[in-house]
Amino acid sequence: MSSISSIAKTIRTFAELLQVEIAFFNYEGVLVASTEEYQVQKKDRVYLPFFQKQNKEAVSFVKDPGHMKMCKGCHFQSNCPSKAEILIKITKNDNHYGFLSFVSFTSEGQEKLISQQDQFKYWLTQLSEIILTILDGSGEFKYTGRNSKENINYIIGNHTQLKKLKELLSRIANSTSSIVITGETGTGKSLLAKFIHEQSMLRKGEFIEINCASIPETLFESELFGYEEGAFTGANKKGKPGYFELADRGTLFLDEVADLPVHLQPKLLKVLQDGMVNRVGGINPKKVNIRVIAATNQPLEEMMEAKKFRSDLYYRLNVIPIHLPALRERKEDIETLVPILIDRLQNRTGKFIQTCSEGFLKRLQQYHWPGNIRELENVIEYSMNMERSHQLTESSLPDFLHPVLLQSPKKLKEQNDLKDMEKDGILQALNRYGFDFEGKKLVAEQLGISVRTLYRKMEKYNISVPVR
Repeated sequence: MSSISSIAKTIRTFAELLQVEIAFFNYEGVLVASTEEYQVQKKDRVYLPFFQKQNKEAVSFVKDPGHMKMCKGCHFQSNCPSKAEILIKITKNDNHYGFLSFVSFTSEGQEKLISQQDQFKYWLTQLSEIILTILDGSGEFKYTGRNSKENINYIIGNHTQLKKLKELLSRIANSTSSIVITGETGTGKSLLAKFIHEQSMLRKGEFIEINCASIPETLFESELFGYEEGAFTGANKKGKPGYFELADRGTLFLDEVADLPVHLQPKLLKVLQDGMVNRVGGINPKKVNIRVIAATNQPLEEMMEAKKFRSDLYYRLNVIPIHLPALRERKEDIETLVPILIDRLQNRTGKFIQTCSEGFLKRLQQYHWPGNIRELENVIEYSMNMERSHQLTESSLPDFLHPVLLQSPKKLKEQNDLKDMEKDGILQALNRYGFDFEGKKLVAEQLGISVRTLYRKMEKYNISVPVR
């Protein structure tokens, strides 16, 4: 007999003896087993944000289901069939197995639960311990630990490149070699860097993240390497450790590494080579043991050619290159991503939404997603806020994703005219700023797109560098 069958049988026995409805949910809020009446009344999923907020105590009593502040967003809000509930969060050794609930759908049962709270809490605890014994014995049931960070959600999908990436990560788990992660904005480079750290030998150390594009160039050296007392006007009297020292025995993540000032690149290279950090104004180098992970959405190879990025630093950083594909290149994964994002956004939106319609999913798969997963999450969050039903539908999509009617010849001509205008605009900008990398960077800034996107558009419109 499977663990679920055993739990279901035990629940029916307790329900018959105590004359109460019972339901057991896993840690994701999905119904595992319950009495028949419970499933008829409340179906197969709980409003997870409610359970997460309610179960701060070991056992909680809910006297007015559907009419409490924490019920906001639940599809049973104001008309919950439950009259009263007693809830317990099932945990053991800091591992969370799920939720167990005693429920009454009648006024008579409500009065009984209220008047005999202590007795029912006792039996709730006893049943939870029996369920734990069944789960521990079977080994087939999933649970989440206190320290779980849902690492699996950092790399979601079955695209060929992602499968290769998962295989690569399994091979480098015991490595501390430097890594460069490339990919467009919004593909999840920062999350991947955290995942790599959490799976590495240095996971007990700190994960220090720096956005190289956000630190003023005048402060970069002191922020990265730290400074000693009196190193410059306004310096802290006791000096200050830099990011390298803070990341000692951990991971230093250099996001947007392409924006690292050229004059600091040799100093970074030296630290990577000998593991010694010298603070600004200091004379005694300090040994550090760190792993450096860098990320960029710019083509470092072209920046090397343009003398904007040192080749020796590039090769020292790019020991293990990793590329994250754009979402438009793996649209088959959208079907997997959407339910995960819906679950993740339930607390933020206060909405209990389980799934999406086929039409909703189809529209997502037809879009080109220039902002990648970050943009997809934004769209899901918007739709959850706008949706009035308990399933995401096309009507809740933002305007730019609304279904397009069959286009007339006039509409198609207008679209072709727009493409011609875009091509002409790119050509004019390139002729103005130049076809070299620096010129293309200025063109991309003017058009409000990334350099990579500019290259794709040039390829699309067959725009090539003119022969001199």
